[in-house]
Amino acid sequence: MLIESFSGDTNEVIRLRTEINKALNQRRSVKVKLWQPGIMYQDKDQWKTVIDFMNEFKGKPVHFFSNLVPLKQVDVDFTYTNDMFLSNHKLYLEDKKCVALLEKVNSSDLRPEKTWDLLLGRQTDVKDELYEMILSHDVFKTTFLTYFKDNTDHGHWGNDVLKPKFNSAETIDGNMNAFDNPVRHSDLIDPSIYSQTSYSAMIETVIHNDFAMFSEKEAKPIMAKRPFVIFGSRHQLKAFRQLGFKTFSPVIDESYDDIHDRKKRFMMVLDAMNKLSKKNRTNVLKELQDVLNHNRNHFLEHSWTKV
Repeated sequence: MLIESFSGDTNEVIRLRTEINKALNQRRSVKVKLWQPGIMYQDKDQWKTVIDFMNEFKGKPVHFFSNLVPLKQVDVDFTYTNDMFLSNHKLYLEDKKCVALLEKVNSSDLRPEKTWDLLLGRQTDVKDELYEMILSHDVFKTTFLTYFKDNTDHGHWGNDVLKPKFNSAETIDGNMNAFDNPVRHSDLIDPSIYSQTSYSAMIETVIHNDFAMFSEKEAKPIMAKRPFVIFGSRHQLKAFRQLGFKTFSPVIDESYDDIHDRKKRFMMVLDAMNKLSKKNRTNVLKELQDVLNHNRNHFLEHSWTKV
């Protein structure tokens, strides 16, 4: 029996628990596909995570599938599924519009005005924290930064991409939906951003040291062969390597990945960005060429598990 979940709150956990136990009472084995990897829920006034929820079914015939990498002990069957592009990890090989966007990035004569792009998206408390940190950091001067803070900033959308009505998680109608699952506005590489920056920084939607999640935020620079840093969980980069990818040390100082305290970890990411900004871009990309090629090939050619 397959049970799918598309949200990540307390009510959804209650629903899932009920459905799974009902199937188990009928002596059925269960597959659970968690499309929302960052489940957080309350249980007896305590906040728990998707790892806690999965471990409730230890010793029972329940197999979970999701686009997350556990950083805490998992006591049930679990399989990673690559849903970084919700539609298909080969989106930039198979969709004409996406292929054209990537070709425009690769064929443009790049003379970057900035070093980094950091698209923070819609407001959250953690993003507020990072936003204030970067505004007072030297790397701000070399960063293309957008933030929907207080819902007053609608971000940047170049002429080559479709602007969403409300937020970048919206799906795109028309020819972009030629897949089993829809394509989101956030899946689109924007040449007007990549052409004026050299490297990418991103903050993941959910940050918790129990697990790491990966999304289109990593998939786009992988496809465009751009180095990146992540404002994410402790050991986010370690989790990325566990999936078979490579990271960018020692060209980028990745010591931030071992830091437990989030504010200190984020400050170390900003420091690493600033250090890289001072290096020659041509030399950096030459040093990282093998890593960038490996990551793109691994992303496209690996047989990622589907339920």
